[in-house]
Amino acid sequence: MVFGLLVPLIVVLIALSRAYSEVDDRFVRQWARAHGLELTPDNRPMVAWYLLTARVLRTWGVLGGLFLPPLVGAALGGGESPNLVWAFMGYLVGAIYAELSLVRPVAAGRRSASLVPRELADYLPRRLLWAQRGLGALAVVGGIAAVAVPYGQRSPWFERQDAILFAVVAGAAALGLGLERLQRWLVRRPQPFVEPSLVAADDAIRSQSVHSVAGSGIAVLLVLCGAAAGALSMSDVQVLRRTMWVVAAFSFLLALYACLYYGHRAWRVPRRPAGRPEAAPA
Repeated sequence: MVFGLLVPLIVVLIALSRAYSEVDDRFVRQWARAHGLELTPDNRPMVAWYLLTARVLRTWGVLGGLFLPPLVGAALGGGESPNLVWAFMGYLVGAIYAELSLVRPVAAGRRSASLVPRELADYLPRRLLWAQRGLGALAVVGGIAAVAVPYGQRSPWFERQDAILFAVVAGAAALGLGLERLQRWLVRRPQPFVEPSLVAADDAIRSQSVHSVAGSGIAVLLVLCGAAAGALSMSDVQVLRRTMWVVAAFSFLLALYACLYYGHRAWRVPRRPAGRPEAAPA
């Protein structure tokens, strides 16, 4: 019992220790170079603050997603093991909050906002947009198919089968529809300055935030696809029993890859001609 509690505690302490470690100047320079950003005395503090805050919030999000659902389940008299869906959702929430909590510096005096047009395709590759849409549709279709196929004698797990598959379909539909809208909203949030160095840093940070949302969102959709495939592998249809477990296993592995790779991928935002600045809202 003690050992079972000690291992998760050690994992949490190691993860938090790494998350709160100082963001050194070398890491800031590497991140800026990967994003094609020229660091200046004006934008360096904003970049360093974002990198530390994003790492801390994403770590707390993952830990919360892993450990809170089992604790809540135990408190309510049930039981729930750590779930990858909640971990990826926690990562997604942490990435969003890191963007929302970023303090964008504005010089004293009259505030101005950039009118440079910002489109999601400038911040996120189109193939990721199509991957989000396609995986959302695939998870919905897979969940519906898992409900429709015949099953033989059911194990205790199947007592909750309908509820679980309904959650897969509903979650995939909601995430598939909402993920892109969320990303567009993050991209089009006001940019409260016109200084070129700050605008460039802000664009790089927005791109990183949108990629983090895409990586974790795609990971959740892949896990939902894997859950539908896992249900299909337990059906009475022999071809599904022989193949869908491979699809389920591959989906879970691909989810980890998507979150780790796309969630941290550098992307250089193309520079667009600046529009005329206007007074920013107070």
